[in-house]
Amino acid sequence: MFNFKSSNREDAYRKLAFNGELNYLNKDEYGVKSYLEEFELFKHSGGKIEYLCQKKSSSLEYESNVFDYEYTISTGKSSMTIRQSVYFVNSKSLDLPIFIMKPEGLMNKLATYFGIDDIDFEDHPAFSDKYYLKGEDEEFIRHHFDQPILKFFSTTAGWTVEASNYYLIFYRNGELIPEEALFDFYNTGEGIYNLFREVD
Repeated sequence: MFNFKSSNREDAYRKLAFNGELNYLNKDEYGVKSYLEEFELFKHSGGKIEYLCQKKSSSLEYESNVFDYEYTISTGKSSMTIRQSVYFVNSKSLDLPIFIMKPEGLMNKLATYFGIDDIDFEDHPAFSDKYYLKGEDEEFIRHHFDQPILKFFSTTAGWTVEASNYYLIFYRNGELIPEEALFDFYNTGEGIYNLFREVD
């Protein structure tokens, strides 16, 4: 596990900001977290954003962010702190249904068995085996999961995507991205954004 407070981690984010032409803000001074409160990941009270890097278009119609997020889960007398990295984009080029896509686990398989819907794609069994996808408007969700998106996620595993209208977040649940991989993580997030943005 990486040290959330280490100077090495801050240096890695500063390097990401420089190489990716982002602004390094460090802390959430402008209320990015307030946009995200309806997403499953951000429903824990007391969570905080650190090492925030941000890029905005001159028209303010596009804003991408990458950061570490820390929150604590309390269970009776014990507690556990979770630290992870998140990519978040807010763009008027998106028009997304509300959905969450996450790795398919045993509990998801049991939920499907007991009648809780998991949106599967018969022509992409690798995607359906790897990921649990749910949301209220199944037809709208299927429209947005076109061939390029299904193909990409069929060849990789472990990611979670949450979306709603102009907002999209991308992460590995409960994982900090290694410092040397932050630039690749940001670029992958931008690639996912572009795949959804290009859906007709």
